Amino acid sequence: GVNCARHLAMHNVGVTVFAPNFVKVLQDLQTEMQLFQLTGGKKTSNTKELPSQPIDMIINCLDNHENICLKDQAWHKQAVAWANQNKAPVLAIDPPVTGSPVDTRWSLSICLPLALSERCGQVYLCDLAVPKSIFKMVGINYCSPFGHKFCIALRCDS
Repeated sequence: GVNCARHLAMHNVGVTVFAPNFVKVLQDLQTEMQLFQLTGGKKTSNTKELPSQPIDMIINCLDNHENICLKDQAWHKQAVAWANQNKAPVLAIDPPVTGSPVDTRWSLSICLPLALSERCGQVYLCDLAVPKSIFKMVGINYCSPFGHKFCIALRCDS
């Protein structure tokens, strides 16, 4: 999510990253945050500092497969309430299969698709250019569905 924010900020998009304060932060996330802060984008850990004016889009990366207990945290509930009262469409990046408590219009799955719930909205698969040898090492016979595209629709809502 922070990497996505950095890319958007580098293209002169006004971006605010919400990241709660954790005692221990993964090194990769720390590095991404340092790079993001060099763009001049805004970072906050306080939901009261999230934009109150209309915004174009929310990119939700709060919910994931590994830390499903985060949704019980007060900061998470406040961020969800902010997102759901906002009128902006939501893109969830790699959401959990059960979906997110944030009303989601689109979801972007990475590498291989999961059986995502209907709550995930329109689902797309993104090519991260994982080498075929990685799939082979974990016992997956993989044939890329992407061709010349980097993103394909998997399920379209009608």
